[in-house]
Amino acid sequence: MKIKVFYARTMAEALRSVKEEFGSNGLILSTKEIPARSSPWFRDKPAVEIVAAIDNGNESDSDLHTAVCGSTTQANAAALGAAARAQLLKIDREYSEMRRALYSLARPAVPSASLFSDRVADELYQDLVANEVDEWLAYKLLDEAQLSLAPEERGHRATLAKAVTDVACGLIRTDVAEDGLPAKKVVAFVGPTGVGKTTAAAKLAAYLALEKKKRVILVTTDTYRIGAVEQLRTYAGLMGLPFRVVAQAADLPNVIQENCQRDYILIDTAGRSQRDLEAVQDLMRFLQESTEIDRHLVLSATTKPLDMREIVDCFGVCSPDRLLFTKLDETSTFGPIFNELVRTQKPLSYIADGQRVPEDLHALRGDQIVDIVLNAH
Repeated sequence: MKIKVFYARTMAEALRSVKEEFGSNGLILSTKEIPARSSPWFRDKPAVEIVAAIDNGNESDSDLHTAVCGSTTQANAAALGAAARAQLLKIDREYSEMRRALYSLARPAVPSASLFSDRVADELYQDLVANEVDEWLAYKLLDEAQLSLAPEERGHRATLAKAVTDVACGLIRTDVAEDGLPAKKVVAFVGPTGVGKTTAAAKLAAYLALEKKKRVILVTTDTYRIGAVEQLRTYAGLMGLPFRVVAQAADLPNVIQENCQRDYILIDTAGRSQRDLEAVQDLMRFLQESTEIDRHLVLSATTKPLDMREIVDCFGVCSPDRLLFTKLDETSTFGPIFNELVRTQKPLSYIADGQRVPEDLHALRGDQIVDIVLNAH
């Protein structure tokens, strides 16, 4: 990761410098206003400091395997490959710890001076920040929206808001399947404790089995949480679906193979803190390596933005394909959802906004996502 400090007279100038240096992949770590006479670059004048970073990327698993194994025998290569994967997991954890430390330094604050000379643009910017959209991202949305409009159009709130929505839609990935069906027949739900993985699995199972008439089996690996097995077993019984308990990750391939004639296999996994994934590292490794599983990282919309970033980064060890957000009915700010969709460039699979099964699980198009999370209209 490359980190650089940018100084400028205004927030707008500093953000432009970050964009010129790091492009659209730059990550804002902190922003700070520097009082007059304290500025190292603009003495006797107030200034702005932005700490930004860009991820230079890591070696892939295959690259590391090749580098480690070299021309050794096949048996030794397999052993070294396993060691390489273990080392990668360790690197991932250390990298996540470093990112968490960097994020802990960030103290976003709305600048005291307006970033935009136009009142309408500034009001929309403040609305986005109040909805917990990251400051740099809110600025990017308004800046690009203004550039897309003629000067005489920029003062109309509805027109500018529509332009912001269009820009936002271009920043996120969407690949909603027809009728909200999963992309693969095997779907795994992963994530921390208490975010609603089991309920999300039950909602999707009910939608597929009861509304779409698909052959579905529910599987759980959650033998840790008291009552977890019985909860999903009850859901399965009410819907008339088969149910399996898998105590070890090593048994999952057999269960998947035995049920290959099913239309969908939904796997509920044990919730773990993002800081305690070693206890389920075998499951994480299996999910990461499998090419037939669609991995949905389940996140609560009520989670604080910095914590959400940490969770997403730490659960990267299982290579999630999509993000699924729950508890939208329990929060009034949806900006963090948009922040993570932009930051990770992972598509949204579903949102859940209530306890009803399956009515409160929804697959959304890009414009619908933006409309909800930015509250643009």
